[in-house]
Amino acid sequence: MDAMEAVAIIILIIAIVILVYYYLLNSPETMAKIRKVVPQSADAHMNEVLGNDNQGYDLAKEDLVDGEDSGSMSKRIKVKLSDIDMSSLNTDAFSNKIDAFLDAKSDELIKDWSLATTNDLEELQTKFTETTSSVDNLEKNFEEFKKSSEEFQKVTEERLGDLDQRIESLENK
Repeated sequence: MDAMEAVAIIILIIAIVILVYYYLLNSPETMAKIRKVVPQSADAHMNEVLGNDNQGYDLAKEDLVDGEDSGSMSKRIKVKLSDIDMSSLNTDAFSNKIDAFLDAKSDELIKDWSLATTNDLEELQTKFTETTSSVDNLEKNFEEFKKSSEEFQKVTEERLGDLDQRIESLENK
């Protein structure tokens, strides 16, 4: 296994831990069941130090299951998967929450990330077509001006030529 595969596995493990955390965070029934089973403190005197009056689950308490010794930790702390409500663990619901968040914050995301929307693209397209038509009109007008200025230059040269001939004829007389 190379480094990239190891990094990918670590990222997947972190993602799974985060999903389980958010699942537990968003399901109060499951958290209540876990709090009933998992002790709040491992020290018998911790409640006195923290000032808690209610007695939680105590690890030192003898809990006999079917007459067996309760010395092992696995018998003291027992969570059955059947007790956990799996109905709220749904990827569709998680996707719907993400979609709702993106819908609610879409304007802020577009503004913050300088994203372009379809409306922006349509506006740019209309501005582009207006600009190209304006450039085409300018080119057409320039060609007309150039043509008219060439004609004007020819007419002016002909008139100057006529004036030169008149001047020469007047000088030679």
